[in-house]
Amino acid sequence: MNGEHKDEISPDNALKQILERLITNVDNWAINTKVLIVFHRGLQNIKVNRKIYKELKHNEIKLLSYTPKKDTNNISSLTYAKISDKYTNYIKLYLNVNCKTDILSKGMQKINDDVSKLKSSQILKHYEYFEEIMAKIQDQFHEATYCRQTRLFSNVIFMLFKDLIKVYKVYYVHIMEILERFASLEPSDMQKAFLMY
Repeated sequence: MNGEHKDEISPDNALKQILERLITNVDNWAINTKVLIVFHRGLQNIKVNRKIYKELKHNEIKLLSYTPKKDTNNISSLTYAKISDKYTNYIKLYLNVNCKTDILSKGMQKINDDVSKLKSSQILKHYEYFEEIMAKIQDQFHEATYCRQTRLFSNVIFMLFKDLIKVYKVYYVHIMEILERFASLEPSDMQKAFLMY
């Protein structure tokens, strides 16, 4: 998807084939998790993330979590399904936030300048997005002990941890910017800014 092998396959075709692999292997937790991790890595990759989140948004309905076969009723399969469902919902949330604002899809060196150009109302709205992302990550972290037993699920926790670090860094820049504007905010926005702080 990075375009490094475009003489063999175009980034668009790579994305389509990976998505097809997800759809045709819904009952295989390992393939399902691997594909979701590939998409997650793509969303974290500054070189290609805008293209990926636009394409995935168009195909959001195809982002499916692991579904055990009907005759499967063991604890492991049900736990895998629970983790997969949470992870799929997280990917969709992250995807939707990136469609509303591209602030998380930028490199950290540009964040200060970009945030300084935002309206105060946009900064406060971003806070709501960050809160939602952090809540989903923390919910997934409740499964961290179980995830350590499986390398793939350990990778999921690692990917979420990378997102959490980025969100906190960007969040910090937003807080510092809103504090500099605090005296000029409307009273209702002051209250939101105080909560954000």
